[in-house]
Amino acid sequence: MDLETQRLHLFQISEDHISEIHKMNCYPEVAQYNTIGIPDSTEVTASLLQKIIHDKFLDKRSLYGWAIYMKETGEFIGELGMQLSAPKYNRAEIHYSLVPQFWGMGLATETVKAVLNFGFNSLNLHRIEAGVAVNNVASIKVLEKAGMKREGRKRKILPLADGWSDNLGYAVLKEDGLY
Repeated sequence: MDLETQRLHLFQISEDHISEIHKMNCYPEVAQYNTIGIPDSTEVTASLLQKIIHDKFLDKRSLYGWAIYMKETGEFIGELGMQLSAPKYNRAEIHYSLVPQFWGMGLATETVKAVLNFGFNSLNLHRIEAGVAVNNVASIKVLEKAGMKREGRKRKILPLADGWSDNLGYAVLKEDGLY
C-alpha cells in the first residue's frame, strides 16, 4: 500500500520511520497545531505509532500511515495518516505533518491528493474528512487546494499547547468526482 506521486514516495510507516517522525514532531512549529504536542522521547513517539505499524498486518484495516520521502533526494519530509470509520459509514479522516523546511512547496497538497485518490479509488470510500485548527491558515489552504470543502466549525475542541482551539471540518465526497 505504498503510494507514489510525481515528486514523492509514501511508504507505510514501520519501526524504521519512528526516529524521523519523532524529530519532525519536536519542531515547535509542527507541534503548534498538533494535539499530541512535542513527544517527550522517541519511545513516546513509538508508542503513538504502534497501532498504525501493526494495523497493516490485519485483514480488515482501520488505520493507514505513511512516511513521506522526496523521490529525488530520499529525504524524509513528513507523515500522513488515515483512520477509517466503521464500515457502515464508509468514510475516513486524514491528518498530515511536514518538516518545516518543506512547507510552501505544494508537497502537502500533493500528499493529500495522493491519499484522497487512494481512499476513493482503492478503498472505494464514500467520504474523506479532515479537521484543522482555525488559525492554521497554511493547512486550510492545503485542504482547499486538494478540493475539500469546509463544512462547519466546532468550538474549542482542540487541546493545543497555547489553549483550546476551534476546529474547522473539511470533507470531499466520491460523488464530487475529483478523484
